[in-house]
Amino acid sequence: MTDCLLAHAFMNADGSFGNPALVVVEPEGVSVTREQRQALATRLGIPAVVFVQNLAHGIVSIHGNYGQEIQFGGHPLLATVEVLHRLGTPVKELTPAAGPVNCRRDPDGMVWLKAPAAWSKPWRHLEMESPAIIDSLTELPPGEDFTQVWAWMNREAGKVRARLWAPRIGKGEDEACGSASMLLALKLGRDLEVVHGQQGSIIFAKPVDDVEVELGGRCTVEEPDPATYAQVAELYGDRVKGQRS
Repeated sequence: MTDCLLAHAFMNADGSFGNPALVVVEPEGVSVTREQRQALATRLGIPAVVFVQNLAHGIVSIHGNYGQEIQFGGHPLLATVEVLHRLGTPVKELTPAAGPVNCRRDPDGMVWLKAPAAWSKPWRHLEMESPAIIDSLTELPPGEDFTQVWAWMNREAGKVRARLWAPRIGKGEDEACGSASMLLALKLGRDLEVVHGQQGSIIFAKPVDDVEVELGGRCTVEEPDPATYAQVAELYGDRVKGQRS
């Protein structure tokens, strides 16, 4: 059977908002192509769909809703760690296309991964004068693309306000972009708490050295809606189930 659960990564302190990712744990021996996975992800319209192709070895592929496979993604990988924990199969390493990623789930429910920040897409960063300016945006400032805009909320505490868009790849606003926040933490050389997106999702990013960054956040898991189930079942021949009791 195929496990299929929806997770939200980078929830705020109230357990709200975050960025959704559908996690599909494929059964052994399934014959599904990369093109079929991408077509499903595009149809579903969820920001990211993670296909766990080999659970024993943590091999996954991540596909965006804008027609592209994602080599490395913070929120989909954290979502996968949380889903696998809920399914009783915790993992210490996941391997997307970019390479092996160390991961863990702490007893307090925080989920973490550690990876090279350079695996992220080449996000730009634009510092703005105040969080209020960022709050007022409906799109990126003129001349910007593939950009995370940010401002200090509390410089001493390492707390920033940030939002992100990528029009050139057809990607609208990203409610919680972990990979761009990893790059920002590495650029600033300090631990950050990032209040991200229109709704204010919470991302933690901590440089380990001049290459790797720890990325953390809280996640929730829920059953997908019936329409999502139906489309996943169509690909896997109706062998789809939700959360185990």
